[in-house]
Amino acid sequence: MTLENKILEIKLAFFNTVSYTVEKIAKLFFNYPNNPGMPIIELNDSSRTEMINYMADLPVHLTSFPPLAVPRTLSQCFFGNYPILPIIERTFYEHKLDGFYNFYVINYQNIFFLPDWLSQWIQINFEIAIDDTPLMALREGLFVGLIGYMFLLDFRMKLFWFLTINPYTRPWIYLLSITDWLFDLLSGAVPVVLGLDLSATIMLTLFGKMVDSLNHLVFTMPFLPSEGVPGKMLIDGQMTDVILFRYLPSLWYTHPIPDKLREFWYIQRPEILNFMNKNYSHLDIDFLPNRILKELYEKEQLQNPTINIFNGISNKLMSVLPDQLITLTNFTFDPTNLLF
Repeated sequence: MTLENKILEIKLAFFNTVSYTVEKIAKLFFNYPNNPGMPIIELNDSSRTEMINYMADLPVHLTSFPPLAVPRTLSQCFFGNYPILPIIERTFYEHKLDGFYNFYVINYQNIFFLPDWLSQWIQINFEIAIDDTPLMALREGLFVGLIGYMFLLDFRMKLFWFLTINPYTRPWIYLLSITDWLFDLLSGAVPVVLGLDLSATIMLTLFGKMVDSLNHLVFTMPFLPSEGVPGKMLIDGQMTDVILFRYLPSLWYTHPIPDKLREFWYIQRPEILNFMNKNYSHLDIDFLPNRILKELYEKEQLQNPTINIFNGISNKLMSVLPDQLITLTNFTFDPTNLLF
């Protein structure tokens, strides 16, 4: 037997051993061969192919982070350009059929929204319906905070270049206390490649991705993100892919409309209140503010005192008399038949 045949024999024995071991593990833990595995997506699926082509034709929402080095002022020459937050704007419009709170956003490949459950929780607990100014302020504050922390991380790494600076003395020790906990957290999880610690690079990359993602986040209040419908609109003379949010928000049907918004309709925008009552009165939704509903309820109670008194007496009689003596079960009270 030649050496070549001996090596081939060893290869076959090794392959057979590995194959037997993998098959044995698959039978014990994964119910092989009865487990078909993940479903296979057919390449000739027309709906999937159409969706892939649709997404490929969408534009990309371009941002610049870090910003381009194009200073326009003297301070930018020394400290660089400050990054801005180029968000995706919502365009509201009114229509006689769609209603007053319709809006659309230009559709992009990298656009994303909050999950439905999170958007619903924010709208219900904080009564954020139309005015999303608090969310915009929170996003901008998070944007500025992350950028500021990135500058601190970058400055902390540059301290390694200055051997004459002792970072464990004031004021540098304050910088260490703010940033080193994150370095310590990632130092054991990130491997060292060719003697280089990549934790700082990965950390700055993750922070940059988080900051850049805030530019593509769109709030859909008062709608849920899943209520958006892709479509096309003529914008500036060009057909543009958009996501439409229109008609009545689903949360206004399943939960009470914020009282501040209903108060605004009643006092300043009665045409909105009339539209809601005309088109959605069959849904049993309260469009009037709470104080008006309370006044109407109290007024209704005061206008029917006799009926209320008689109903109370009849209820007491039915609770006291035995079943054999109750003859008022099908009785209909008519206050005009009362004799005083």
